[in-house]
Amino acid sequence: MSGNKTYYWLKMNEDFFEEDTIKYIREQQNGDKYLIIYLILCLKSLRTEGIVIRIVGNTLLPYDAKSLASMTGSDIDTVRSAIDLFSSIGLIEILDSGAIHMAQIKELVGKETESARKMRKSRALKKNE
Repeated sequence: MSGNKTYYWLKMNEDFFEEDTIKYIREQQNGDKYLIIYLILCLKSLRTEGIVIRIVGNTLLPYDAKSLASMTGSDIDTVRSAIDLFSSIGLIEILDSGAIHMAQIKELVGKETESARKMRKSRALKKNE
């Protein structure tokens, strides 16, 4: 077991829902469902530098519509429509391997190691004393 875990999180600006891209997604029929699918895909890609792909044993397998529907708790038609929309507006790119690349993930990812987390907490405690 690793002694120093790395924690990842999705960073969103306070005006995330006012961004034109997000507003556009939400304006679509099923837009709120699409947005949830987008956020799930972002979270799924945090540790893989923006790539959404399954690692099965030693093999990388792309998600198909059925597996994406299962992963996101959505129906297949909604997932297909969402993926088409995301692709058409540049939020994702479907790679030759079939993997999904989340185009904006680098701006949305934060991470820290366990030791950095402990140090940050220690400094906050000292500051409050």
